[in-house]
Amino acid sequence: MQINNGKVSVIIPVWNAHDYIRRCVDSIVNQTYENLEILLVDDGSTDDSLQICREYEEKDARIRVFHKENGGQGSARNLALDHCTGEYIGFVDNDDWIFPKMYERMVELIRKYGADVARCDDLSDETEIDKENLAEETTCGGKQYHELIYCDIWGGHVTDRLFKREVIGDWRFPHSKTIEDMRFMRQILPNIRLEAHTSEKLYFYTVRQNNTSFVYARTFINSYERAEEYQSRYEEACSKYPEYKETLLTKSTTFACGSMRILLKEKKGNSEEYRKMLQFLKKNRKSITALKKLPVKYKLFLIMAR
Repeated sequence: MQINNGKVSVIIPVWNAHDYIRRCVDSIVNQTYENLEILLVDDGSTDDSLQICREYEEKDARIRVFHKENGGQGSARNLALDHCTGEYIGFVDNDDWIFPKMYERMVELIRKYGADVARCDDLSDETEIDKENLAEETTCGGKQYHELIYCDIWGGHVTDRLFKREVIGDWRFPHSKTIEDMRFMRQILPNIRLEAHTSEKLYFYTVRQNNTSFVYARTFINSYERAEEYQSRYEEACSKYPEYKETLLTKSTTFACGSMRILLKEKKGNSEEYRKMLQFLKKNRKSITALKKLPVKYKLFLIMAR
């Protein structure tokens, strides 16, 4: 790949990643697409992650290392966004890794279809790595794409995507414990005219029981944050996108009920979070009851909720 095909800035937040950061960074420095700027942001690690990052910085001029107090993945990404210089911007989590041709293929897709974003498939099962990886290319844009992202029918992950710089612009990741990708994609959605996709599995997502996603998934936080986001989108859709209302109200209700069940189990039925979810259900009781695709168990929960 010629180095004059546009620099790709790859942003990696790093936190206590001693066991897996080397595999992550190695997979990026060994990309077939060599015109890279690799930004490693140590988010207040208490292990030797920063030292490992510095070692890579000394060996590869494309690597830049930043250090900050712990503030979460979103804040680490935002620091890198303030400093990156690439024509394209990608994100990799510090415990994941990517296949050698990922960014070559992503840039190729953007240029081939005149797209604003490229996306690949991912996998998390190592037994699948050596299986045939067929490349079926598709594009999606306009109203269809807006609905798929806004209604969260397609996942709103940023790690399996490559963005043109102007798509992100001055937007930054909002504070969130579990769904910063989803909220970020909502912000930049108006800037995306077309997304090109390949079915090739080029991003490996590592499943760990102690990573942030799994830790919060065992509490009410993930369901609660998703319910908040769906409710916000539903309220906006009532005036802007009425055709989305049923889908978003269904999701708002299921995740509200899910978070409330966990809060009750944790004996937090008097918490501010529980009361906020209950208020939404009561406010929209009539519309929720009329939902055709909402399972009966949620309608029963609505009747019994206090």
